[in-house]
Amino acid sequence: MSMKKTDLYKNLALVTAQRMKNSAKTPKLTAAEKATSKKELAKANPLLASLLGKAKTK
Repeated sequence: MSMKKTDLYKNLALVTAQRMKNSAKTPKLTAAEKATSKKELAKANPLLASLLGKAKTK
């Protein structure tokens, strides 16, 4: 017996919801941490520094 199309979509939705629930949660960065990480990335990557415009590499 084959599954109905609605059953397939329901099963896919349940699997997706379960994966989202079980996925590891990443901690949110504070404003100070975001600024620090941007500066570090800009120092490592001159192209990114030029796009940000603020951070200048030496």
